[in-house]
Amino acid sequence: MGRTKELLEQMSEVNQMVDDSYQYNEWLQSKEFAEYINGELDSTRPRYSEYDISSATRYASSHITIEPQEVGKKVYDMLFSEKVEEYLTCKTGLWSTTKNI
Repeated sequence: MGRTKELLEQMSEVNQMVDDSYQYNEWLQSKEFAEYINGELDSTRPRYSEYDISSATRYASSHITIEPQEVGKKVYDMLFSEKVEEYLTCKTGLWSTTKNI
């Protein structure tokens, strides 16, 4: 009786592993898996080239007409960030980083 119970438990474990393996393989072939992988790859890809960033900083520097001493560093940094964002948004239509608050 004890041996039969052991065999049934082992068979149950094997069935569970087969079912898990089957479900995993189904997921690997699903549209959701492809979307997941594409999202992961997209999150590691740089959004902008070094040239884009360089151009955006030059644009920001040339389009801010107020001196940092007049408004303070914090306000100037916010203005600068907004100008960089403006340039990149106009250039690509995307802005992938978080906004300053």
